[in-house]
Amino acid sequence: MPGTEWAAYYQEFATAFGVTIDVIGPNFGIEHLLDMLADSAALATFVGEQTRLVWPANYDLRRVVVRDPTPVYPHSLIWHAGNPHPTLATLRDYLRSTRPTLGRPGTWAPAW
Repeated sequence: MPGTEWAAYYQEFATAFGVTIDVIGPNFGIEHLLDMLADSAALATFVGEQTRLVWPANYDLRRVVVRDPTPVYPHSLIWHAGNPHPTLATLRDYLRSTRPTLGRPGTWAPAW
C-alpha cells in the first residue's frame, strides 16, 4: 500500500490526530478484527455510521461517534471512458449534485 492514496490519507490522518495506524497485517475478516479489538485496550477501528456489526456481549465493545472534527475521505468515481451504460451519466449527475463541500466546519479531510 505504500505510495497509494490510502497511504497518504493514513499518514496525514495519523499526523493530524497523533495516532498510529497499522496497515501491515492481513485482512482475516470482521470476526477476527472484533476478536482483536476485544482482546486489546489500545486498538480501535473506524466503521461507517450505518455499518451493522454484531459481536458477543462479553466482548464489551462500544461504538463512539467521532465528530468535531468528523474525518471524511474524498472518494472518487472512476469509469472507462468508452462505457455507454445509460445509468452511468445519471449516477455521475447525481453524485455531482449531492457532493459535500470538503473542509466544511466540523469535518477533517486531508489537505490534498
